[in-house]
Amino acid sequence: MFKLTGEVQSGFTRLAGIVYQTLGLVGNATVDITVTDDASMKQLNHDTRGIDKTTDVLSFPALETIKDFTKKNYPNDYDEMQKAVVLGDIAINLDAVARQAEEYGTGAREIQYLFVHGLLHLLGYDHMTDEDKSKMRELEEKVLAETDKSVVVAVVGRPNAGKSSIVNAIVGEKVSIVSPKPQTTRDRITGICTEGARQIVFLDTPGMFKPRTKLDEHMDKSIKSSLGGDADVVLVVLDSTKGLTEADEKLITERLKSKTPLYVAVNKTDLKDYGGVYPILEKLNPLMTRDDGKSIKDVIPTSCKTGGNIDVLKNALFAECKDGGFLFPADEYTDRPIKFLIAETVREKALLFLQDEIPHGVGVSVRKVDENTDPVHISCDVIVDKQSHKQIAIGDGGEMIKRIGSSARRDIERMLGQPVYLELFVKVRTGWRDRSDILKDIGY
Repeated sequence: MFKLTGEVQSGFTRLAGIVYQTLGLVGNATVDITVTDDASMKQLNHDTRGIDKTTDVLSFPALETIKDFTKKNYPNDYDEMQKAVVLGDIAINLDAVARQAEEYGTGAREIQYLFVHGLLHLLGYDHMTDEDKSKMRELEEKVLAETDKSVVVAVVGRPNAGKSSIVNAIVGEKVSIVSPKPQTTRDRITGICTEGARQIVFLDTPGMFKPRTKLDEHMDKSIKSSLGGDADVVLVVLDSTKGLTEADEKLITERLKSKTPLYVAVNKTDLKDYGGVYPILEKLNPLMTRDDGKSIKDVIPTSCKTGGNIDVLKNALFAECKDGGFLFPADEYTDRPIKFLIAETVREKALLFLQDEIPHGVGVSVRKVDENTDPVHISCDVIVDKQSHKQIAIGDGGEMIKRIGSSARRDIERMLGQPVYLELFVKVRTGWRDRSDILKDIGY
């Protein structure tokens, strides 16, 4: 994806994303944008080209050839701070934009055109011949005419298959918490990935299981809601380390009864060699070639740890986007409120450090978030089921709860972008997973 720097970066992010998708570019590239006036542009032309006149746009490519934007391909042009390849610089003359907008009656479209024109120059396009000029113009018009599209994807699968990890990897932000424990996700969480004119809205659901408590019923309701008409596409995530189970096959065949497009991600392939993944793909192959037309659209082996095929999966889902505009603003990555994200972060750390010591996990209730203080003051209750669990959660001399709090604080600070003072209090609420009042207080 393109990362834009400069004075007017926000207005061009969408267009850069469309160019990226249209050309099938891979990896991250960064572009610096400068806005000038006639005098500055004339001086720039004089200094760089030896020409004493003003122009509407100038591009300064940093790369001689265009290939995948990786550190390996461009070791001398890779920006470690931005984790992207430096593609070059674009200068846009706002005085020329105003004149051309008045002449052609195109308004704000003129500056968009000049940006796309300049970006294509950085990517090796030119207009020295009539053929090149026609090709470049056709691409410019295609980019400028692109309309916003979106798709809603329900992510389902057995517990601990890596559903949340896949959503986080595609969104590029931590939307759902991750832990080695099954049923880490307890609610239907919306993750949003927007690039260019396309937006994927993920419904990250809890793992499918048989409900036993009121909390389980809430989780089961979240799954059924996602599959009951809210989604345009269903993504089934399988754990490659466990093979293709009967429960997996049943889930897939049940989903194929509907008309909703179905994709399968065979996840955690970094833990299995090809010989371990191939039998799963072989078993799924008949479900991709059914005569009744109700087939899996694609099976994609993935690894969130290495990033293997995450872009392939993302692009397959982008291809399912439909006209109708975005469902969320382009700069949002989740619809969940900040208190929910804070509570989930604390719960993730508790699950990570307590592991199997507290078999049924914990709940977290955020009591206070005071953003008027420096640092931000946050107070949370960590809820457990038994007095013995409380002692485990606190630890000797309070070491365990301090460890949980310290790790959670660092993640929350990254999320908020400012220092945080985090207080955690361990509370015993016997049978809390079956108490509606406590579940409501926690946010379920």
